[in-house]
Amino acid sequence: MRDFHRLQVLETREEIDGRAKTVVFEVPPQRTETFAWRPGQHITLRFRLNGEELRRSYSVSASPFSGEPMRITVKRVKRGRVSNHINDHVKRGDTLEVMPPFGGFCLDPGHRLRRTHYFFAGGSGITPLFAMLNSALCAEPHSFCHLVYGNQDAGSIILRSELDALLVAHPRRLTVSHVLSRPSLFSSFGFWRRGRIDRAAIDAHFSENPPYAQDAQYYVCGPGAMNGAVRAGLMDLDVPVNRIHMESFGGNQMIDDSVSGVAANASVRLNGSVTNVPVKKDQTLLQAMRDGGLDPPFSCQSGVCGACAAKLTGGKVHMRARMALEDADVAKGRILTCQSVPVTEELSVRFG
Repeated sequence: MRDFHRLQVLETREEIDGRAKTVVFEVPPQRTETFAWRPGQHITLRFRLNGEELRRSYSVSASPFSGEPMRITVKRVKRGRVSNHINDHVKRGDTLEVMPPFGGFCLDPGHRLRRTHYFFAGGSGITPLFAMLNSALCAEPHSFCHLVYGNQDAGSIILRSELDALLVAHPRRLTVSHVLSRPSLFSSFGFWRRGRIDRAAIDAHFSENPPYAQDAQYYVCGPGAMNGAVRAGLMDLDVPVNRIHMESFGGNQMIDDSVSGVAANASVRLNGSVTNVPVKKDQTLLQAMRDGGLDPPFSCQSGVCGACAAKLTGGKVHMRARMALEDADVAKGRILTCQSVPVTEELSVRFG
């Protein structure tokens, strides 16, 4: 199961004028295998602030193929207790509680593969995509990467200097197209397009950057509205749904709270033991398990990170949100316990 480990902060650095911070971790040799990550995965941090336990998931923004240590880049969120705590207080030498990397939103490079990777990022959604495209450039030498990155203005571009460095290092295999919604009149930054990442931007991007290889993959990470627009645009262009990979960062998510759920009994297999847990009407499985004294894995509790995922082996549930799962996952019985309410009076759930 996913346990927390104490890791020391090796280094921190401010991003976008103090509106974000990169935190670099020192992973001891005996934990190297535990904290090995796939490009696109995230880690969960646990804090105790003012007597309350708070957990948040953040994508690893480094490539495991570049030789860099594990790191996250955390953008401040208005009234965000954890994001602001990290930006204001976390420093070199601190020790933080960290859950090992997880998540299925990944790009696994192959040295012999020839692919075209298209990335669509909005705001802090660049963090997992940066790890992905850097990995493809490092470990998939016959493939090409194209990034469309949306922000408010040039000063909001996270990891801008690192993207510029990759462009210099891989001028024939990487393109970066910046889309700015409110560019400054006094900035000399040469962006690609004004506005948002919409259907017109998608069409223009593909016109300028057609696939080099027949195997084209599409990765989307940003606010829910942007994700939905990009997905719809790609599907209108007949992109197969199994080639579209998405994760949501911020903004409104696609939520279906039309089902209140019924009172039920859930048989939960966790850490090798089976426990019967009563679930109240309109209560999520995660809430019921925690109320019943169990300690299941969880993090964001909004359906985005996937830390609470389990397999439904009996009964039926309604998931109010499932951004962390793809259709193939759901078809195999995967559920997000933080978003699942019972539809039948008897359920069986298995972790691991």
